[in-house]
Amino acid sequence: MKKFLLSALFLPISLAACSKQVVDCTVFPAQESSLYILPYEVGTARTVYASTEHYRAANKGVGTFAIDFIMPIGTIVLASRDGEVVSVREVFQDGNNKDLAENYIFIQHDDGTVARYFHLTQNGALVEKGTKVKAGDIIGLSGNTGQSGGPHLHFDVQKCGPNLPPNYNALPCGQTVPITFKNTDNQTCGLKSGIEYKALEH
Repeated sequence: MKKFLLSALFLPISLAACSKQVVDCTVFPAQESSLYILPYEVGTARTVYASTEHYRAANKGVGTFAIDFIMPIGTIVLASRDGEVVSVREVFQDGNNKDLAENYIFIQHDDGTVARYFHLTQNGALVEKGTKVKAGDIIGLSGNTGQSGGPHLHFDVQKCGPNLPPNYNALPCGQTVPITFKNTDNQTCGLKSGIEYKALEH
């Protein structure tokens, strides 16, 4: 891992919209038994610019454990865990900068949780609703749709679902859950903002 100087492009989201909170590291599952892998190709590295140490006060903690990875438009996005695609949207153009006008893929896991992959590029979903996927399968292409400070992938896992629009911010199902990724450097308290994480073989 290495330190990364955050681009001014992303400051409005990562700092201005998120205030710091103290994270209870004991809530994170052990990395060695994690069911999740990083949502990008093995051998590549991406920098996190907003993650678990930021509290998204504007939506009552829905994004507490969300992770934003800086990614150029068109970057391959992988399924982070086995599951079934329960919702897909890919109609919006990159750079629209409109709240709730982002493209996404939602994947439900066998325990009922739902992984959400947001801000995909237009026509960037490479799976359809009902598709069964395995961790590491290619599911889409990253983008810059919706309210976004720049091209990136927003990834989070909700505690229950499918919790689909227009109620995907509803509580309590809308609360995100803490996760770790088994195929990268050691994390005892989730991924950290400003750090680059390389996806390793798993």
